[in-house]
Amino acid sequence: MILTSLIVFLLVLVVVIGGYFILEYGYEQKEVERRFSRLEKGEHLADALPAILKTQIMSDVPLLNHVLSKLNFAVRFDKRLQQAGIALKVGTFVLLSITLFAFGTVVCLLLNWPLVLALGFGLVLGLIPNTVVNFRRHLRIKNFTVHFPDALEMFARSLRAGHSFSGAIELVAEEMPEPVGPEFRKVFDEQNLGIPLRQALFGMTERIDSLDVKFLVTAILIHRDTGGNLAEIIDKISYVIRERFRIQGQLKTFTAQARLTGFIIALLPVIAALLIGFLNPQYMRPLWEDPSGRVMVFSAVILQVLGILVIRKIIRIKI
Repeated sequence: MILTSLIVFLLVLVVVIGGYFILEYGYEQKEVERRFSRLEKGEHLADALPAILKTQIMSDVPLLNHVLSKLNFAVRFDKRLQQAGIALKVGTFVLLSITLFAFGTVVCLLLNWPLVLALGFGLVLGLIPNTVVNFRRHLRIKNFTVHFPDALEMFARSLRAGHSFSGAIELVAEEMPEPVGPEFRKVFDEQNLGIPLRQALFGMTERIDSLDVKFLVTAILIHRDTGGNLAEIIDKISYVIRERFRIQGQLKTFTAQARLTGFIIALLPVIAALLIGFLNPQYMRPLWEDPSGRVMVFSAVILQVLGILVIRKIIRIKI
């Protein structure tokens, strides 16, 4: 009883502190947006604006920023946030995940759930931000890849029309939709601010984790050193990307039956257990109450997950 009360106290403390810093982060973001809007209107803010720092800030909380700056996973996750197009610091993300975990666990403990189930539910709730980041990252990279061949063709036509390299990048930035246009806009703006082209292009490869972008950057850098017809090279890269799309579509057609089989096999045990539990709860009760039954359920879940991973590995063919 004392241990449970202590856990509840600590989790409530985490929820309160985490919520406070998250709300404070939202206030600071609004303050930054307000200052930028005043700058766009031409107002004088020499006394109001602090010095601009170029250091990478992981969190607005000094102690948490100091800890995260020494961890490699924080740097990697900051890159993932950029790839997902989410304007969120790593520290805020960590605090949000911990707060959700503590909130879910406290609610389950207050409902008199077993400690293991409460921690499990809190863990699931705490993983929601990470799942959202992965989904946004995958969707953004997929949208970029879909529009990337059109952007390359526009880039090549602009070079053939006599535009400069920077002018071609600006044209793509203005005409292409999100996320292709904003990424080329960043390259154009960074180059205008004096950043070397190599560094600006490498920055785009870090923000977009795509092999096609690396091909483009490699071709541009080699062309700047050796010369040649850059427009023709870009056209060939666009052709290769479109051919890969065509082959991927054929592979999805060929593996449709295997994917459907894996989906059915993955859901069949879960649906059967739910139906049996609904029709005859006494029949399923030994699986939860008897120690041997819990071991069997745990083993079945592990084997089910391994089977799904094996099927996923078989049907996923890289091109």
